[in-house]
Amino acid sequence: MQDFNSALNSPLVSFMETIFIVAFIFSFTLAWYLYKNKSNNLITALPLFVLASHQLEEYVLSPLILGDKYHFLEWAYRSGVYISPIEVVTINTIPYLLLPLLFLIKPSTKIFAILFLFNSSLMLSNGMFHIGLATAQTDYSPGMITSLLLYIPLYIKSLSLASKNSLPMKIQIALTIYGSIAHFLMIWLVNIF
Repeated sequence: MQDFNSALNSPLVSFMETIFIVAFIFSFTLAWYLYKNKSNNLITALPLFVLASHQLEEYVLSPLILGDKYHFLEWAYRSGVYISPIEVVTINTIPYLLLPLLFLIKPSTKIFAILFLFNSSLMLSNGMFHIGLATAQTDYSPGMITSLLLYIPLYIKSLSLASKNSLPMKIQIALTIYGSIAHFLMIWLVNIF
């Protein structure tokens, strides 16, 4: 008997899946435009593109290619975590409200490097979560491909940017730890509420 997560049929989840598709198209178009125009803001658009790609993989591409068993919510449910439709909206909307704020800061500044590294650390932690569980379960985790191909390189780029802006190694390590704590705090909050 196969477990089935009722959240998969929720209108809120369907709405968010549409948002993820639109966010991916928008962020890809924005990043491509900035790349073609050799804009310094390309680095600013990368976290948005990487996040949208990850969510597209989790909620749209994985179930489309591999079936509902590999929809992120169904995978999480089989792993012992029920994520309600309102939690899908809340958890996945917050970054779309915060990431655009990076465009208010020049990419060449130290504060940008700090925020970029914190955000990349949070994403890296999410990626390590997917990769770790996929390894432990010996099964594909929806989100694992973008974790490997996008989250890890984005984090490496954030370290490079931090070094270029003369952020001390202690601060880089602290920001990495804080980003990881923030990610696992979100997972904990989902599990207790």
